[in-house]
Amino acid sequence: MNIRPALFALAAGVLAAVPAVADEVADFYKGKTVTVVVPVSPGGTFHLYAQIVEQHIGRYIPGNPTTVLQNRPGAGGVTANAFIMHAAPKDGTMFAEINPGTMTLPLLRSARYDPRKFEWMGSVAVRGYCGAVWHTVAADTIEKMKKSTVVLGATGQGSQNFQIPTLMNHLLGTRYKIVSGYKGGGEINLAIETGEVQGRANFYEGFVGAKSDWIRDSKLKFFFVIGPDIPALKGVPALKSLMKTDEDRRMLSLIETTLQLGQAFFLPPGTPRARVDALTNAFARMLQDKQFLADAKKRKLVIEPRTRAQNQAVVAEAYAVPPEVAKKVASILGLDKGRKK
Repeated sequence: MNIRPALFALAAGVLAAVPAVADEVADFYKGKTVTVVVPVSPGGTFHLYAQIVEQHIGRYIPGNPTTVLQNRPGAGGVTANAFIMHAAPKDGTMFAEINPGTMTLPLLRSARYDPRKFEWMGSVAVRGYCGAVWHTVAADTIEKMKKSTVVLGATGQGSQNFQIPTLMNHLLGTRYKIVSGYKGGGEINLAIETGEVQGRANFYEGFVGAKSDWIRDSKLKFFFVIGPDIPALKGVPALKSLMKTDEDRRMLSLIETTLQLGQAFFLPPGTPRARVDALTNAFARMLQDKQFLADAKKRKLVIEPRTRAQNQAVVAEAYAVPPEVAKKVASILGLDKGRKK
């Protein structure tokens, strides 16, 4: 597991805070409960990542508050984002994990949140993404999927498991039927096992962490990869290599940017700066903790962190996209009717 040097610099910088401020933060958190919000239902690795953070971060928060987990599924993560933006307490007692696909959604349609205003804490991991169908599905390559309909499960329009296959239908001519509305990856996995859908787009490590037996027993056939490299899927076509025009590549890159955000955590805008710094520091220190890393390994969760500054840079990059590119992507994803002019 690779812990990036920037995390050490971040922790060292925040630790240099004025002692009086640290005492004030500790006094606030003593006896409090800090809630970690999960944007999906239990059953997938989004839940597992939030759970492992919730179980370990409390040791590093000044005052050692109690920590609890709260699932707020809906619209592929959009519901949780809007809740944190507007309704969550802004005192440092609640933070959330983001479904990274929802980071760019406000570029594509009206949304009740703005990722540029979130107080980012950092990411536990950035992970490569892929498409897979059940081993009995005959149409198991992109070329075959241009001729045969394949049913894929998805959560909502804000998620990559909806956005990427939809983009592929328009840019590559595949014929996916996308069934959305599942509350999390666990529900989609169950739908695959029961034959309700034939496959899904997902983080490869999501399969490893939540359904390791599928990998062990070769229950899946993979047909594309995107984002950070996936060594286990060498030879599976990279979507970027299949794009035909510069415009197509730019549209795909907008979606791919979200994969560099990864399993990121954030606080509501308006949270006091001293508490933002304290929680960001706690997050960075947790990622170096041997007990945390051992727990992640036991759960088969990859740890590939990003810092608060890296989160901010990814968001800034995404929101610098030319308006015409965002407009075209919004149209393809069926989001243009709700898009701000």
